[in-house]
Amino acid sequence: MSTTIEKLAGITAQHNEIVKRVVNGSLDADDVREALQLIIEKQYLLVTHRLPKQWRPPTWYVSPERQLERARQIWRGRALPEPPNAFTPATATEVLLLHVPDTFSNLWNKIVVPEGHFKAYEEGLKTDRQNLRPAPNKRVYAEPVWLAFDPEHGKGKRPDMLWNQDNLAASEVLSALIQFPDWLHAWFRSASAPNLSGYQLKYGGTWSRVPVLHRWDDEERLELLADSADRRHSYWASPSVREC
Repeated sequence: MSTTIEKLAGITAQHNEIVKRVVNGSLDADDVREALQLIIEKQYLLVTHRLPKQWRPPTWYVSPERQLERARQIWRGRALPEPPNAFTPATATEVLLLHVPDTFSNLWNKIVVPEGHFKAYEEGLKTDRQNLRPAPNKRVYAEPVWLAFDPEHGKGKRPDMLWNQDNLAASEVLSALIQFPDWLHAWFRSASAPNLSGYQLKYGGTWSRVPVLHRWDDEERLELLADSADRRHSYWASPSVREC
């Protein structure tokens, strides 16, 4: 009992010191809040033992252990790989993602939106048919895999100018929404909304469009749209992936 009391007293002293440093400006309040949230969600083990100290996951990030648990619930009986022993982000915005390949429609249907929201797709946008294909050189994964997912790659750039890159995310973006349900809340604020630039959509006989995702706060809607691949938007990015 005395050991427990001593530990609680030590935690209280640390808490008081943190508050004091936030008040005097030597610690940033937002940094402290995010760090405490990681402790609450038990993601602190991931940060301290597997990732570089300077890496700061976004608030919407979900630990590999929880991703694996969720994938086991969704794809029951499917063999899934364990998370890598180490993950070194190549950019400040890369996160670790478990991608389980499936059809476009199945992945879209597995995305769970917040209570009170709904999903929709643009009339005429049909998936899993001849009007949707991988972009040139896109690497398509056939088995579940852990990927470094960068949601800010290609921010503000035309998707068609990126189409020769083999690391563009396609269905992996849908996997990210399955695993990171709070990611969409950050769009247009601290994060970009995603183009699925690893795909090409046929329009008017040419492969000139890409699927894009949009969140409409006023209508509480997550929508899948088709946009011209030669357009650039400052609030959208073309996420990338690389195998870990």
